[in-house]
Amino acid sequence: MLAQATMLIDLLAMATTLWMAFYLLARGFPSKVALRAVIVSLALSIFHYGAYNNIFRQVPGMAAWRAVLLVIGLAGWYSLTYQIMSAYNQKRFRLLEIGIYSLAGFTAVLLLLPGTFTSEEGNALYVAHMKPGPAYIVYSLYQWGISLCILLNLLVDDRVGLTPRGKYFLVSSVFPTASVLYGVIALTASSPLPRIVPDLFIFCGIFILGLSVARHQTLTERRTTLQDFPVTTLTVFGLTAIYAFLAWSWGLQLEMMGTLVGLVILTHALYDLVREFLERLRMRREGAFRKQLRQLERLGENEPRLHLQEGLDLLCQTLNAPSGAIAVRREDEFLVIATRHSVPIESRISAELVACEDVSHPKNSQFPYLAWIAPSFEGPTQVAVVGIGRPRSRLDYSTGDLDLLAEFADQVGTVVSLSNLRPQHTDQIRQLVAESQANATDLNVAAVELLDTISAHADADFTKTVEEGLRHLSDTITLGQSPLADKMAIRGESHIERGKQLQQLLITSIESLRPAEKRPPEPLPRVWYNHAVLYDAYVEGVPNREIMARLYISEGTFNRTRRNAIRGLARLLVEKARQ
Repeated sequence: MLAQATMLIDLLAMATTLWMAFYLLARGFPSKVALRAVIVSLALSIFHYGAYNNIFRQVPGMAAWRAVLLVIGLAGWYSLTYQIMSAYNQKRFRLLEIGIYSLAGFTAVLLLLPGTFTSEEGNALYVAHMKPGPAYIVYSLYQWGISLCILLNLLVDDRVGLTPRGKYFLVSSVFPTASVLYGVIALTASSPLPRIVPDLFIFCGIFILGLSVARHQTLTERRTTLQDFPVTTLTVFGLTAIYAFLAWSWGLQLEMMGTLVGLVILTHALYDLVREFLERLRMRREGAFRKQLRQLERLGENEPRLHLQEGLDLLCQTLNAPSGAIAVRREDEFLVIATRHSVPIESRISAELVACEDVSHPKNSQFPYLAWIAPSFEGPTQVAVVGIGRPRSRLDYSTGDLDLLAEFADQVGTVVSLSNLRPQHTDQIRQLVAESQANATDLNVAAVELLDTISAHADADFTKTVEEGLRHLSDTITLGQSPLADKMAIRGESHIERGKQLQQLLITSIESLRPAEKRPPEPLPRVWYNHAVLYDAYVEGVPNREIMARLYISEGTFNRTRRNAIRGLARLLVEKARQ
């Protein structure tokens, strides 16, 4: 009975820690907390794999290597709790951290010395015995010391382990402390003690630690969702159980079951890791593309044609499109002002042929070089259209590609709108100068009004400030010290009071985007998108992927909607500041 229970615990612990290591690496990189949890999980996964094989075959010297893996795991655990402390406490305990790592290295060297562990052969189910001596003393002191330091990191000064964000780390850290207490006694006990107890403590601790880090990634880093971890874990473990059952039915020896389960988990984990890497690579490329688009938007106010041509070339390169064109409205026609191997420059297109509400195919075969067109709007009026040809190496574009096309069209609309505003502003300024010759006072008043009119179009810097304020909406301390509080002329007795006022202003402004008093059931109509994205993401703190699922939209559409909503909110705040 003891053998079967020990075997099951070791097999389950090995599979769980191996999957957690790769899952946290895929979802958490480059988070320092997640990377340290990966090191702990990998070390303990190898430890449990060795413990499982030890049940069937005892190899002299392997007990020392398993002890070294525990040293590495505890050092990684300590480093993880060190990372979640405040920066002030990290600086205070920097020397202690260096001492812990130095002691870990010294302990590992002592454990690997010949003859450190005794009576390994035949000892399948009990804690390995050590000879009393320097190695045992140092190993015991290391285990006790690092366990106390782990709890110290969580309970000292700001007591992060007692906070809602740190209590799960504290609960998980209690188990290795209990395992250390049991293990140190068992190493030199007169009668052997079963190792299922410390193995179970270690497994429970690392399992809760993995959940804690996954929760940290969800609520703090916003890199995963609450549903992602349990769903993917149950899927992988379900497939692994099927493989194990089939292998057992076909006569696979239990000694090889640990290797089979490890290979199944490893193959699925590597696939998940590669898929996540490719997804992040795609998002990074799209992010770089959007950054260049924002630069083109700022530059396009002076030379719109030149920079729109550069933007079109960039779009075609990103989507691998052989051809493309941009046309802007001129009364009842659209004039081609940028082209790439398609419609000639300065060509005129009837508005009926390119009028559309969203990304779509051209209405007839008049444009053989264009397969998709996307409209650009200024309010309800279509002011431009962007078209691209069929892809070179694929049958058609993906949904994400078409979202990028639509986003690019939105940026083109912004550039066209800004270029259309310039002549109006120039005429107003000339008129003011003429009036100034008659009445200097009237000139000053009118000039102020003109500046107010121009400032109503929130610039990029102010929009970024608003977005930064939304990211810290729940933190009144940070809000009270933010530049947005100064720009909105918020006054208060303390920065906390200013933060509360700014928080209320942002929430009220978001609520003003609500189209109606009662929110309709999902799926929401498009008119609710701006309010839903801002309210759900920043007021309720709903993860982005969950909002996409609620609205039934892709990631590209979500990002575009959020940027448009933030720009609209920034304009609204500018108008409120003028009142």
